[in-house]
Amino acid sequence: MRQIYYYSMLLLCPLMTLAQEVKLKVSPYVNATTSIKEGLIEAGPELNWEKMADGKTFTLRPSIRLPLTNEAENVLQIDRFTSTWKSVLAAQFTKDNTQESGGISRHSFTGQFEYGHAKFTYYPGGDQSFSISNGKNSYAFEIKYAGFFSKGQSGAAQFSPQFRLRYARDWQAASEVSVLNTPSPGGFTTVSDLIVDPPSVRPVFSPAFSLQIYPGKGNFSYSPTIYYDFTGDSSDNGPFGNLNRLRLESWIFFYPSVTDSPNVKIGISPFLSLRTKGTDSFNKAEYGGMITLKFGTSFLQFL
Repeated sequence: MRQIYYYSMLLLCPLMTLAQEVKLKVSPYVNATTSIKEGLIEAGPELNWEKMADGKTFTLRPSIRLPLTNEAENVLQIDRFTSTWKSVLAAQFTKDNTQESGGISRHSFTGQFEYGHAKFTYYPGGDQSFSISNGKNSYAFEIKYAGFFSKGQSGAAQFSPQFRLRYARDWQAASEVSVLNTPSPGGFTTVSDLIVDPPSVRPVFSPAFSLQIYPGKGNFSYSPTIYYDFTGDSSDNGPFGNLNRLRLESWIFFYPSVTDSPNVKIGISPFLSLRTKGTDSFNKAEYGGMITLKFGTSFLQFL
């Protein structure tokens, strides 16, 4: 019950997320990129091909994603021995239909594949003298679309519909539990926090849609967003047999500087999560609020 209460409080309390991205041009067609988001660092080259006359751009980004910290020791964990790395390959095609006069119209399509291998250790029965270690492979596929439309006039409204389909099969370690140790000769009993259950995996399919709206003036944009998550059974690759949840968000973003640095934004949103199928450890309806602070993202980028 304590764990259920803890995770429910996480949903109800505001969430703070920091994101930062750095890009350095090393040749006319290659950039070196590093981004930090949600406790993860992602680094790698970015290869660009452009046909300016046709308004076409193709980008290929192979990268490695690593955790910034080790949860148990709270120290930096960026080295070649880490067991929680992920390799990411993303390809993006953008078609810009904007002419010298008239409206602005741009379409962007992105496909991404992720693969990672992690080693999990657990102690069946809470016996510290006997442990089992297993290596597991995780993977994910993602497809995104982002459009941008405006009349191309000063003060004109800007719209960016964004759509995402994501399938992920990520192995997760079980939670630690408190285990009583064998009493010492003096009769003292101590407690150790151990993982006693094996890792688990549940396939997740998550479509999402967001409409980014900037009225053309002022320091605020608005982003109604909807997610629908399908979660399958641990013994199956299909995500449609177990749990479904619908999540509604309504973001308001504040830009400290719209003209000089519009890629810095602060967002706040209420959310409502509704369980539409199956059972989980949360209530049928969960609600709360979220806060985000983003650096290095494009003006209306969200999904």
